[in-house]
Amino acid sequence: MARAAVRGRVRAMRAAARLAVCSLVTGALATGPAAGQVTGSPEPTTADPRLREAIEWYTGVAGRVDDDLARALLLEAAEDGTDAMAVMWVARAHSRGRMGFSRDEPRARRIALGVFDRIRSLAASGDVEAMFLMGTAYDEGLGPELDHAEALRWYRRAAARGHVLAAHNVGNVFRDGRGVEVDHAAAARWWLRAARAGDVIPALRLGEAFEAGRGVARSLRHARFWYGRAAAAGNEDAARELRRLSGDPAPASRPASLSPTERARQLHAARDRRRRATAGGGAPCRMRCALPDAVRSGHPTAHTSTPLPC
Repeated sequence: MARAAVRGRVRAMRAAARLAVCSLVTGALATGPAAGQVTGSPEPTTADPRLREAIEWYTGVAGRVDDDLARALLLEAAEDGTDAMAVMWVARAHSRGRMGFSRDEPRARRIALGVFDRIRSLAASGDVEAMFLMGTAYDEGLGPELDHAEALRWYRRAAARGHVLAAHNVGNVFRDGRGVEVDHAAAARWWLRAARAGDVIPALRLGEAFEAGRGVARSLRHARFWYGRAAAAGNEDAARELRRLSGDPAPASRPASLSPTERARQLHAARDRRRRATAGGGAPCRMRCALPDAVRSGHPTAHTSTPLPC
């Protein structure tokens, strides 16, 4: 009964969150530039669909960040311990206190070592999510050893196959100089790839980079744009920086949340839309809301003197 209640809550949270995101993206189409192109072909991975969705809510690729929903979906995917990638993600969450998990590095390492060999085998077979997790294992000490060069190798392999968080982390590696020379321009280029796919933290980092002129030409206009993108997806740090640049000390208002009754009422409609999109070879709401070329050409990065990749 308890498990059924948790699953019901997850379904209601998912439906309400997706409805809110579709409304947000529809509004963004009329008022500003989109996140950039998102490839319609799925990354080659055997990861549980609940894990993949959890990652989207965690990063903001779903349209906004929702750590509660991400955590619930991840725990569901990892519940019986048979999905190695979901279990490794639980380890990753504990490693740095992600998704609202308690930060517990010894526990994270114990969990990770229990599935490391299976993750390595999946990565060797070409599974892109497992490749990313191999990078995490070497980067955060969740494998046999800490090896930043090996972490970067796996991150690059995953990023080359379209993995958004892998591109994000390559940017972090160049920012911090973990096994490489510090290169802020390279960091910004990799963050842009992830931010254009909807990852929220790289959008925040780009705002910081453009404000400081670190790795890119200094531009407060670009800084406001990227802070605004991250803030719209729920990042409070970005919202605070945007208010500071705008000279507005008042905190941004939070969007009203749906009641449990409303979430339940709208659940079937949300699930039906998703099934129709999948059956028709399309994509979820967030992937269908691309801007026309004429509008997208107004994207701030189209006018910057700093060359940045799409």
